[in-house]
Amino acid sequence: MTSSAKTIRPNKDALIKRVNRINGQVSAVGRMIDEERYSIDILHQVTAARNALDALSLQLLEEHARVSVDAAIGSKKGDAAVEEVLKVVRQLVK
Repeated sequence: MTSSAKTIRPNKDALIKRVNRINGQVSAVGRMIDEERYSIDILHQVTAARNALDALSLQLLEEHARVSVDAAIGSKKGDAAVEEVLKVVRQLVK
């Protein structure tokens, strides 16, 4: 598996909608800072954006495991695919 491998995503529209919501949350943080809003309110918005990014990461990881890793195992390249997933999981939990 390589980082340049492409995946067909039947849920691409849902992923794009999720990313757009995250963009809105991050933009809201900037607006709140500019408006000198209460720090705790800003921190709540930052937490919401971080949680949304985490959920997106898990969704993408699950998709990768179900499609790409499954295909790699079928083509006898499973060890490399599993190692790639584990590397990403290690980065996500840091």
